[in-house]
Amino acid sequence: MAAAAALTLKNNAASNVTFDVYSVESDRVEWVESGATSILGMVRASLGRKIPADKTNGVYRVPGSLKYPVVNSTTGALDGTVTMNFEILRPANLSNTNVDEAYARFKELVGQAIVKAAAESGAIPT
Repeated sequence: MAAAAALTLKNNAASNVTFDVYSVESDRVEWVESGATSILGMVRASLGRKIPADKTNGVYRVPGSLKYPVVNSTTGALDGTVTMNFEILRPANLSNTNVDEAYARFKELVGQAIVKAAAESGAIPT
């Protein structure tokens, strides 16, 4: 297993944003945006795992999230937090090839304009 390390994610302007390791537990790692100036406004990313008792026929679960708090620049109060979650459920008996194919399609789905529109306004195709 890889050691926990900093992540680099693109922001809306396609600029790199570094996330530093914040905490590491046996089944979860959390990152925070580098250079955050307040605890209240820290953007956080997390990735976890739940290993099945039956490693041959069980289902591996991989939850993750990104939490993006928005702090009011005038009052310093929290206006709200955009939270994006995912969970990958992988039957243990499936190959990495199957997972790779599903993962490629999932990345493309999340990148679609219809997903962005749904996040922005709740609009979905009808």
